[in-house]
Amino acid sequence: MSIWTRLHEHSNYRGRSTFANLHYTTPVTTYLRISKSWLDSAHIHDRISSLEIGCSHWEEGGRVILFQHSNYRGRYANFDATPGSTVRIPNVSAESFNDITSSVLIVREARRELGPLALGSMGSPDLRTQIQNQVSGISRIRMRGTPIITWDLWPGFSPSRKYVYLRVPIRVDVPNWFDYDAELRFWIYLYVDSGGTVRGYVNWYGAWVEGGVLTGKILDRLMDEIPAQLGDINNSITNALSMLEVFDFVGLYYLPGTAGHTGNVNDDVSVVFVKEW
Repeated sequence: MSIWTRLHEHSNYRGRSTFANLHYTTPVTTYLRISKSWLDSAHIHDRISSLEIGCSHWEEGGRVILFQHSNYRGRYANFDATPGSTVRIPNVSAESFNDITSSVLIVREARRELGPLALGSMGSPDLRTQIQNQVSGISRIRMRGTPIITWDLWPGFSPSRKYVYLRVPIRVDVPNWFDYDAELRFWIYLYVDSGGTVRGYVNWYGAWVEGGVLTGKILDRLMDEIPAQLGDINNSITNALSMLEVFDFVGLYYLPGTAGHTGNVNDDVSVVFVKEW
């Protein structure tokens, strides 16, 4: 059992290429990572123009996802695998992806899945709205855009985990001074507990503040205030996941954006909830 891809430098499967194969293992391996360094070593970083995808007939299915930037960020283009056959894409220009790929994921489908569900749209009100309402209530802070719900896969500070990455753009009111642009950042870990229930909590947090005379002082203030907000954010995560309590799961995995054929990872993060591997 396997899902494989061959990535080609030129259209119609010409030029340099690299081959990658996601074998079936126990426990099940969901992802195969094709990093920027892998593409660099094959001399096809930002040079992929066509691809082939093969899938064993024992597989449930899967997909190969091209990403604009390294570390599975930026725009993406999603190509489905068909069990028992080879899918050939002679030119990725139709997806506006010619010569811009910097990382790739091969993703295996599970035997029984629920989803994909865009996390930002889950809950009542939806998770994105809940977060916005909570942050707007913090003294001398106002929103300067919509919260960004995306992902951060295998980050350097926690390389064995995959996170939902919440970025909240804000403007900080500084009395008798200029306002500062800033961003609150939360790394949310989702998992399935021993009873089959999906749980989630903020595992890491941080902040960014634009450069200026008061940058350090404002950053210190935000980092001091964030812990008081974690309880409300964790409650919002629980609310968003509550619709799943009628099911028992064995695991979950992520897809970029709203899991469309094309999009941007900053559009959202979609979660696939697995009933059986």
